[in-house]
Amino acid sequence: MADPSFALQVALFARLESELSCPVFDGAPMNEAKPYVSIDSEISTNADTLSKRRDLRFFYLSVWSDFRGQEEIKRLMSEIDTALHERPLPLDTGRVISIRVDRKQAQREPDGETYQGSVTLRILTEH
Repeated sequence: MADPSFALQVALFARLESELSCPVFDGAPMNEAKPYVSIDSEISTNADTLSKRRDLRFFYLSVWSDFRGQEEIKRLMSEIDTALHERPLPLDTGRVISIRVDRKQAQREPDGETYQGSVTLRILTEH
């Protein structure tokens, strides 16, 4: 079976787009109005078993807000958690064995007005 990396990205995007209360981008346009979520990057490592081709993947999402304080960032990160953590995610190629929200972080940007949230997804896939 083919590597499910792109099928996984498509499924993640579709799930987030349908369940979040803000736009989702795979590379946000310049000067996009906030809030929004961006799928930033993926790291994949081999997690084969004796009989199965598996990959451990880390997806990194950014959440951007210009709302005063961290309320909006934390609400959006909670929406991501609800949309994905340990929920089945069907793929066109391969299969998702597990999705976990591993880490969430919120911080104010140096401009003093923008907040960024970071969400790390840990996903085990099988070819």
